[in-house]
Amino acid sequence: MYAVASGDVSRAAQLLPCICTFLREIPKGERTFGKAQIAIAEGCFAYKHHLFTLFELPNLRLPPHAFDPNQTLEPALNEKIQEAWSQFDMGCDLVIAAFDDEGKAFLFECNAQQHVVHNRSFPGFAAVGSGADNALFWLSRREHTLGLLPLRAAYHAYEAKLTAEGSAHVNEHLDIAVATVSDHWFCTTHRSLHGKKEHPDINLSNLKRLLEEHWIKKTDDIGVVITKSASQK
Repeated sequence: MYAVASGDVSRAAQLLPCICTFLREIPKGERTFGKAQIAIAEGCFAYKHHLFTLFELPNLRLPPHAFDPNQTLEPALNEKIQEAWSQFDMGCDLVIAAFDDEGKAFLFECNAQQHVVHNRSFPGFAAVGSGADNALFWLSRREHTLGLLPLRAAYHAYEAKLTAEGSAHVNEHLDIAVATVSDHWFCTTHRSLHGKKEHPDINLSNLKRLLEEHWIKKTDDIGVVITKSASQK
């Protein structure tokens, strides 16, 4: 599982291990799209429930143990708790990518206020944070879909990141994770990869070169290996 977050990063750092706990409960060989989505939703719900009991129940003069979604409450109190629950958010939005046991990639998005887990596997991209609208617009313009060649997909993401920088609170740093079922690499503008591998093609210098060649132009040929025919050799 790989994830990016916007909002309160400390909350995201707490939420992700919670999600992983539920994902690890799925036996190997049974890790399907549906079970992964349910596990992520369970992790988000559990974390939201945890935060709600700590920060909202005291405002209602209730101890943390008083909140049980299955218990029957006095109608007026139940209405207050329901209203507070509906307005409460986890403090961070997430985009989560995961592989099933067959090696198929899936993409999910979790909203801070709702613990509903949305499937973004089609068309195959998602964005969170203040620059999300700009990024989504550019990825839509590029007609980005799941299944593109890795270099082309990474370049589209790079363009979308540059487009997102036109929004407030989006800095110039870039971090890209490239993942397959068996391995993963990183591309970053930070000073050091801290010993992590950089992808031979998906790296900052190559992305900048592609930007000079393909900005506004079509990207169909990116990542395609052209083999010379016998007559050309």
